[in-house]
This record gives sequence, C-alpha cells and structure tokens, in this order.
Amino acid sequence: MIGVISLKISQENISKRKSKTPLSAQNYSLKLVSARSYSEKRLAEKLIKKGFSTEDTGKALKKLKEYGYLNDEEFAERLIESGKKRLIGRIKLSYELYKKGINKNIIDKLIETFYTEDEERSVMLKAVDKKKVSLIKYRENELIYKKKLYDFLQSRGFSSKIIEDVITTAPEFNSGAAIK
Repeated sequence: MIGVISLKISQENISKRKSKTPLSAQNYSLKLVSARSYSEKRLAEKLIKKGFSTEDTGKALKKLKEYGYLNDEEFAERLIESGKKRLIGRIKLSYELYKKGINKNIIDKLIETFYTEDEERSVMLKAVDKKKVSLIKYRENELIYKKKLYDFLQSRGFSSKIIEDVITTAPEFNSGAAIK
C-alpha cells in the first residue's frame, strides 16, 4: 500500500512537471494578460512563482512581446493617464510605476513626456478644489488651512516646489481669501 501511494505521488509530481512546459508557460501568461495588464517584471515574477523555469518564462515573455501583448512603455503610459485622473502627482506616480516593475529610465522618460509640470499643476488644482470642501472647518485659521492643504498635496505626490508656488501665488490663498 505504501509503495502504491508513493508511486501515485511521484506520478502526480511527474505529471505536474510535464505540464510546466514552455507552451504552458505561454498559455498561462496569455491567460494573465487577457485579464489585466502587467509589466514584464511583474509577469515574470508571477510565472516563476507558479513554478515555471526561468528559461520557459523567458520564452513566454519573448512570445508575448512578439505578439504585442507585453509592452512596458504602453503599460506605463496607461498608468500615467490613470494617475492623472486619480489626481496624484508625478512623485507618487513615479513610485507606483517603479513598484509595478517598470524600469527607472522608462519612468523618467514617460513622466517627462506625458505628465509635464504644467499638467501636474492643473491636476493639483483639481485636487485642491476637491479637498477644499473637507477643509472648510479649518478656514478660520489660514495657517492651519494652508498646512493641511500642503500636507494633503504632498501625500498625493505633488512636488513641494509646485505646492508652494500655488499656495503662495494663488489669490485665493493670500490676503485672507482662504478665510472667507
């Protein structure tokens, strides 16, 4: 009986190992990218975690690139557009892209191209408009109001330079206008 169980287990292991072929790695990766987008690095991590060899993973990723299903630059562009809609700044967006496995050089290039400082400023002003409502209770004290707003914008990944520029030059934040 023990021999039968060990034989059965080893046959299961063999069949599992046989199923981990380059073609099955490619099929699994196609299944993943059909559900959502991945960076090359993140997809490779998922395949290796699933038990595919690095060689099979490399072959699968190469095929996906050939088919046009895997492109880190296009993936990053979509995330940048999404970040603008979510009203986050360039710093936080760069960090999110890096966490997703995008190369730092690609991040820097695409952020400069698709999310300029002027765009960041307009996105930040939209974020300010949304946040003003929740900061009404602090309008009595202009310093606290500006500090709360500054902290909020910094947590959203906007650069200190742009935050300070907007808070110091915008008429609504000067000469007591924020208090009204």
